[in-house]
Amino acid sequence: MKRRFVFALLGAALTGCASGPVTVEKAMGLCARGVPAVEVTANGSVARLLGSYSSANGTHEGFLLRSNALMIRIENNTTITGQIPLSKGETVSLQGQYECNDGVIHWTHHDPRGRHLGGFIEAGGKIYR
Repeated sequence: MKRRFVFALLGAALTGCASGPVTVEKAMGLCARGVPAVEVTANGSVARLLGSYSSANGTHEGFLLRSNALMIRIENNTTITGQIPLSKGETVSLQGQYECNDGVIHWTHHDPRGRHLGGFIEAGGKIYR
């Protein structure tokens, strides 16, 4: 039991949960050191809308975010946030979880089960949680 607790604390510290979200660039460095996922913040412009799809976890929509020199895929659960009316070139700010295995930012909304730091997408002067 103690070992699990220590690993949970270590994981929280490495993923940014203990001190808050980090930039995607910093998250990539943590991924290179073996961290599976990192809480991040990002901002930039919508480079491309990817459409929506259904999964066991609800309906999702995706888009590519151009942030500095990076192109980052974002997946949002619209079952939780509702549809976000985005357009190409629009400025977006967000918080979510960067998954090191696929390089995608997920959890850009609140977690109904309380297991993840609450994320959001801010677009068009509105915050979607």
